[in-house]
Amino acid sequence: MIEGSHAWHHPVYVAILGLVAERAGLRPPSCPPAALEGIHRAMVRAGLSDLETYQARLEEDPALLDDLLVELTIGETYFFRNPEHFDFLRQEALPEISRRRGPEHVVRLWSAGCASGEEPYSLAVLMMEEGYEDRMRVYGTDVSRAALARARAATYGDWSLRGPQAHRMWPFLHQEGKRYHLERQVREHVHLGYLNLAQPSWPSATSGIREMDVILCRNVLIYFNRPTIQAVAHQLHATLAEGGFLITGPSDPSLNEFAPFDTLVTDWGIVYRRPGATPKAPRIAHRVTPAEAPAPPAAALPLAPPQAAPQPPPPIAAPDSALPGVEEARQALARGDWHEAALRAGVLQEDPGAAAVAVRALANLDLRAAVHACAEAAARHPLAGELRYLEALLLLGMGRLPESERAVRQALYLEPSLAVAHLTLGIILRRQGDPQGAKRAFRTAESLCAVLPPEAPVPLSDGESASKLEAVARAERTRLEREEAEENH
Repeated sequence: MIEGSHAWHHPVYVAILGLVAERAGLRPPSCPPAALEGIHRAMVRAGLSDLETYQARLEEDPALLDDLLVELTIGETYFFRNPEHFDFLRQEALPEISRRRGPEHVVRLWSAGCASGEEPYSLAVLMMEEGYEDRMRVYGTDVSRAALARARAATYGDWSLRGPQAHRMWPFLHQEGKRYHLERQVREHVHLGYLNLAQPSWPSATSGIREMDVILCRNVLIYFNRPTIQAVAHQLHATLAEGGFLITGPSDPSLNEFAPFDTLVTDWGIVYRRPGATPKAPRIAHRVTPAEAPAPPAAALPLAPPQAAPQPPPPIAAPDSALPGVEEARQALARGDWHEAALRAGVLQEDPGAAAVAVRALANLDLRAAVHACAEAAARHPLAGELRYLEALLLLGMGRLPESERAVRQALYLEPSLAVAHLTLGIILRRQGDPQGAKRAFRTAESLCAVLPPEAPVPLSDGESASKLEAVARAERTRLEREEAEENH
């Protein structure tokens, strides 16, 4: 259990995330409490309970760092996920590759970030369906060695077969009890291996990651910071054969400004192509030059849950900053001058916005002092939902779950549409052994974010976009649903 000074704001926690950014290029977490939960789970697997010891081990043991990356990203996958991408390959990309490179060409495909293997095995089945059984090489790579072990075992449950086109896998599966084993005729076509996309070790003739006709790198780039996205985009471009196709996820960032791709807006969504051949695909609606910056078509964006979605939440009013010194305190907080921010805001406790700034600054200096100051400020400003939410985060960082739950429910009473509070409530309930309540909280957070514009900042999320926070809530919910499905089987 991470308690006391081992909280979400602690310098060692910040150092761990800094190491993750340096070694794997990951951007700061969308939800610090969820990231802290992931670190805790990784520590448990490593048999460690002390955060400083864990940090030292992370510096020395690449496998331990890889295991942590699994917790800080979403390994959500299933067979033939995003079937429109496979339809594009079948109807347009594969026929065009065959016309351009000849009927004897061995098509090379790469699933970059293959998790437990469903994606590269789906590619292999697609190629077998299209008559390429003797003319394909499929590669799957991932940063998680545990996920690669599951991919090599190629044994799956119902959760991996929940997609609308999962029936295409049935001819290649045999059932033993409640598990499904993939036939050798599919497995032998897929070459699995470890690869950290954030490292400059590819393209590589040694690993086979080169001269690809098709790359699927879906829902991976979303986690990277901007410098890493730029580097990976250049490497993906270099890894494609001339005329090769790259398909990213609908929530991934645009790559136009990072590498000289041809960008194709197709009936199946955005597709990138390395120049060098003229595509003949008749249903490519428009080719975009790298200078243009297309937004993904609406049909390709994640859909809101089918239930009646809530109305967009009304904006939370910005704290009154008319009092002299409040803006200066906020500026000091933004540049990381915790002492200056706490000093300037601390003398303005009659202003709820200043009180929140003081609490945030203190949280980086003395956790217990921050908790005490937050409780006093919340009593002084009983209608300030932000203060109750901050109190919940601080108490969660100390492992005081019942008190944290009480504070976050008070915040939601004051601000029912506060998506970050619903997300935090879900984390608290899960840790207290209430998975059903946690799923409801995550689903509410997901729905509240889904009705906002994708790039709109979510209130009290430190500028995090609605699409990113929605992805976090969805990942937490599906993690619980997957665990529940595995327990039932």
